Amino acid sequence: MYSNERKNGFSILDLLVKIIFAGVFIFILIWLFNKKMPNVNMTPFYSNVFRENIKYMQEAGENYFTDDKMPSEVGESYKLTLSEMEAKNLVLPFVDQDGKACDKNASYVTITKLESGYELKTFLSCGKESNYTIKTLGCHTYCPTGNCNPDKSCTIAKITEYQYKKLVNGNKTKYSCAKGYTLKGKYCYKSKLLDSKSAVVSKTETTTIKKAAKIVQGEAKLTKLTTLSTTKKVEVSVIKNTTPSTTRTVKKAYDCSTTEKVRESYDCTKTKTETSCSTTYQQEAYSCNCKTTTSRGKNVTTCNTCYKSVPVQSCRDVQKTYTDTCYREVEKKTPKTCYKDVTETIPGTTTYKCPAGATSTGSGASMKCYKNQTTYSCPSGTDAQEGSGANLKCYKVTAGSISYTCEDSSYKLDGKSCVKTIKSTTTHKECKDKGYKLEGNKCNLYKTTKVKASAKTTKSSYYVYKWSEKTSLSGYTKTGKTRVVNGEEVCE
Repeated sequence: MYSNERKNGFSILDLLVKIIFAGVFIFILIWLFNKKMPNVNMTPFYSNVFRENIKYMQEAGENYFTDDKMPSEVGESYKLTLSEMEAKNLVLPFVDQDGKACDKNASYVTITKLESGYELKTFLSCGKESNYTIKTLGCHTYCPTGNCNPDKSCTIAKITEYQYKKLVNGNKTKYSCAKGYTLKGKYCYKSKLLDSKSAVVSKTETTTIKKAAKIVQGEAKLTKLTTLSTTKKVEVSVIKNTTPSTTRTVKKAYDCSTTEKVRESYDCTKTKTETSCSTTYQQEAYSCNCKTTTSRGKNVTTCNTCYKSVPVQSCRDVQKTYTDTCYREVEKKTPKTCYKDVTETIPGTTTYKCPAGATSTGSGASMKCYKNQTTYSCPSGTDAQEGSGANLKCYKVTAGSISYTCEDSSYKLDGKSCVKTIKSTTTHKECKDKGYKLEGNKCNLYKTTKVKASAKTTKSSYYVYKWSEKTSLSGYTKTGKTRVVNGEEVCE
């Protein structure tokens, strides 16, 4: 007896089919993974590494430039290169996306004093990427007293930061030179001695000492000079006398006319509508002179056409103008003169005259007065004077003769100086020919050859470091190092 029902459990065939399908699936995943990986864009990751490095460098520079290392004059700057920062153990060595070291001499941090505060500039150059950041430092601890507002009590918050590291895979290039060459950066240098000669010995035979001679001055003399006098016509003030003004009461007329409203007639033009008719005549036809005859047993009537005049009347509305009497209210003025008492001011009189001894021109307010005035002055070259006016006296001071002398007899007078020559001999070695280098007693000329160094790039792993006040960072591990940095300023 046979049955179509399937038994429970796995057969060996089912197991083999499942293993084959699983293997094919895993093979396809591995193939796709290997094909896609080379095209993964790592630029955002490398840019993030560069940003972290420049931030790390900026923080190190800000911590280094404390009050005692700040520039004091506006516009003055202090500079700290990346090489100096590594030497001071302020930062760890930086590398670019290819694992190459950053340019230690081109990368730097500068602090510049502004009118208010300081400017911190951080520049980083790593391989093909270079950029800079600017941070303005305000009050905080950069003020000379540590507290910019003496009326407030301020403290600086202290923040503990932890150092983290992350392992990064990249390429590292190593440079090497052939034998006899010296490696400097990416180039190899070799110097070859072309010429060597003895260093020149220079001698100085004499030394001249010069100092100011002593001044010997003779007795001065005082001479009286002739006083100069000049007479000219000058304008003087006019004497003005004014009598005070007076008042009086007088009768003054004014208009006190009255007005009233009255009814006044006047001619006005009006219009009205009338019907105007006219009669005309027109010709109207009618039958006349009719005759009746019999033809073929029928009566036939024939008439003539006559005309007569008939009257025709036509009418229309027309506007007619006529003159009528209208009335209106008008103001009628009755003239009248009244009088009232008013006070008038009578101005005083003004007289003009010149001071005694003066001459005049014009009269009244236009009068001008003149006097002859004599002034006294000293001639050019006067050194001293006394008195004034007609009593002015002028003097000239004639200095005594001036001579020079040397107090030390070992010096010789030379014009206004005392000179002494001392014989001495000094020697030193130098190279007078261009391009020669002094080395001991020799002047050597070298030829330097510069070639590119051999580069070998290998894959390597390196650590990226960063500081954070967080107790953990995703993807990073702690190095165990901590530091305390200044936080915000809190003022009460």
